[in-house]
Amino acid sequence: MIQKILFQKVTQSLIIMLLIVAGAKRVACQPSEAIVNSEYREVILKQLQKSVEKREAVLRQRGEEYLLGLPNDRKLYDESKVNIKANLVSGITAEGRAELNYKITIDYTCRHFESVTDNYPTGAYLCEESNASMAVCELTRIMIDELCRDAFKDGKKVEIKLKASTDMTQVTRIDYKGEYGDFRYIAARYNDEPVRISVSPETGITTNAQLAFLRAQGLRKNIEANVQQLRGTENEYSYSLQSYSEEGSQYRNVGIEVLVHSAFDEEIVAMNERMINDEFVDYNIPKVEENSNAKTFALIIANERYAKPLPEVSYAYNDGEVLQQYCIRTLGIPQRQVKIIEDATLESIRREGVEWLKDIARAQKGDCNFLIYYVGHGLTDYDRNPYLVPTDVNVKGIKAFKSKDGINTESRMSGGDTRKLLRQCLRVDTLCAWFQRVPVRSITLILDASFDDFQRDGKQLVNMKHTEKRAKGMRVRNDVVVMSAAAFDKTAYAFDEQRHGFFTYFLLKTLKERKGDIDHHDLFNAVDLAVQKESALQGKLQEPQLTPGGKLKESWGTLRLQSK
Repeated sequence: MIQKILFQKVTQSLIIMLLIVAGAKRVACQPSEAIVNSEYREVILKQLQKSVEKREAVLRQRGEEYLLGLPNDRKLYDESKVNIKANLVSGITAEGRAELNYKITIDYTCRHFESVTDNYPTGAYLCEESNASMAVCELTRIMIDELCRDAFKDGKKVEIKLKASTDMTQVTRIDYKGEYGDFRYIAARYNDEPVRISVSPETGITTNAQLAFLRAQGLRKNIEANVQQLRGTENEYSYSLQSYSEEGSQYRNVGIEVLVHSAFDEEIVAMNERMINDEFVDYNIPKVEENSNAKTFALIIANERYAKPLPEVSYAYNDGEVLQQYCIRTLGIPQRQVKIIEDATLESIRREGVEWLKDIARAQKGDCNFLIYYVGHGLTDYDRNPYLVPTDVNVKGIKAFKSKDGINTESRMSGGDTRKLLRQCLRVDTLCAWFQRVPVRSITLILDASFDDFQRDGKQLVNMKHTEKRAKGMRVRNDVVVMSAAAFDKTAYAFDEQRHGFFTYFLLKTLKERKGDIDHHDLFNAVDLAVQKESALQGKLQEPQLTPGGKLKESWGTLRLQSK
């Protein structure tokens, strides 16, 4: 209920903001009624929320990686936990204009620390005297300079709240050498009460409020010196200080909360215009007569999350879920005849997917068409035969997956380890062979995966040995057409801007433009041309591949996904 109320509030703020942005454009040029009265405001907000959720997941992952990689003399031990949050926050500007802001929070909690330098020693205030404080500083730099640069554009107003605390140990007098400056009546909140704090080398530190304040100032000095992206923004600092009633280094903490005002204004306007120009395939999905394609059955396998240490496949869920909507709305396949399996194991592919289709074929007496779609990791053996990688592959005992830094791609996998891995995967021609004695009109197999040892993001997944000779190709049963995102010795990439694989995006876009009314020949040619053009423009040429079964070598092009 709380999330629903927050969503409604943020939606209302976004509507007001977009109307104001549209009004501002009226001054410069004749406004578009579509912009002023856009039907896409809630859609845009949902898109932004998804983006922010994805950002938070990346921030957390990057934070974990950073903390694990710290040298022993800077590590945080025992029960210390760094908390990273990112979310959208609605607000009102000084002029009374509604705005949508981006908030990042970084802090940490710990019941106790391993050594005296994990957190501030008693009476210490210098940032570098606390490993935890230095970790917060570096994580702040990573978040702003490396992962969220687009939100911190020059000229943006940024509120930076610095949080610092002391334990109950009462301060008598601590020497202050003036490392952070001479302060006179600086506004702050101490134990949730407004105060004014002064501290100088002459007076020294005589209160817990002053000690906490200087810890916050150490955080500020470090950030100002090392976070490049904040040098072009309009920054406003505030201080939230606290003195705990317990004793111990776990109560001598710092944290940071960064609020970027109107962080995504430019993106909102651009997305609104692009929605009007119909550049996104996730929305305005064409709808044909319901259940008009009653003899087609679709199996969608979307593998995004794999058992560690295998990495995720970017946007695989989105690929599968949006294709599912196109199957139902645009291709006219009855909803019950479209099955989606996310994060499929080898067992679920066979039992929940293939056996389901085989039973349908028998019940239909072969009077049916199958569409099978796979997105996830792929591999090839020595002869470049493609394999689908289930999410539950067990890499225990395989040397390449024992590296402390992740998967070892520098050393080539041994033949024994390669066989051990591939035995747990599904060879594509084996998948096709499972239907060998099943009567069916046609099977269209669409693969959006890399099979060349690389991932969608261009990073290497594994390092296997392959023949340098030209691949012989798969053994495909006579009535199967295989459309793959790339040749089996090439990479299939993600189209990050559209949150899809290149191949899937242009497959959906072509279906959208033609309202599903297109044969396989024109469909593949259109997707092939569009994928090659856009991927080449982005500097990562991708060339889709088509493999028809022997019986269909002459007639595959006349098949249709939107069959009657």
